Amino acid sequence: MASFEDEARKAIPCEVHMISGSMDSQTSSDVFNVGNFQLPDPAGKAGGACTSALLKVLYDPSNQQGVTWVSALEQMRSFLRQKDFDQIPQLTSSRMVDVNKPLEI
Repeated sequence: MASFEDEARKAIPCEVHMISGSMDSQTSSDVFNVGNFQLPDPAGKAGGACTSALLKVLYDPSNQQGVTWVSALEQMRSFLRQKDFDQIPQLTSSRMVDVNKPLEI
């Protein structure tokens, strides 16, 4: 009998990592003005709270040497809590992933 990992590799031949905006039991929020997230040139446009939090983490000068998957998620969750969002971003992957390795886009 094939292992789960073998079956996953057969069904999904590529490696995919996804950060979702919230847990399955939650709703992902939109942000009316992403300028509140102090991102470069948001032009006053709306966007997703999770996307804005991820961009905030990636643009943070302290993360310019890289950030791990787990650190990025922790920073995103912390930032969303500070902005009074109750959603909790989640990581899903088509393969086992070492969350202590650098997040790569």
